[in-house]
Amino acid sequence: GISTRQLERLFGQHLNCSPKKYYVDMRLQKARNLLLQTEKPVTEIAFLSGFASPAHFARVYRNQFGISPVNQQGKIR
Repeated sequence: GISTRQLERLFGQHLNCSPKKYYVDMRLQKARNLLLQTEKPVTEIAFLSGFASPAHFARVYRNQFGISPVNQQGKIR
């Protein structure tokens, strides 16, 4: 029952980010957990985390965590 703008203000006030950034961060955290806890291929993890392309996923993941998803996955083996 609130406007889009009001929702954005509330996110900024309480979470210091936009709803879009919050949602992307949630998806990236899910992807990171899958990388660390499963042996699923990075391509599958990208799609399971809601990314339309593995390339976009890899770019966003690297920007967020400072390591590529392939290298992240390799660190646990």
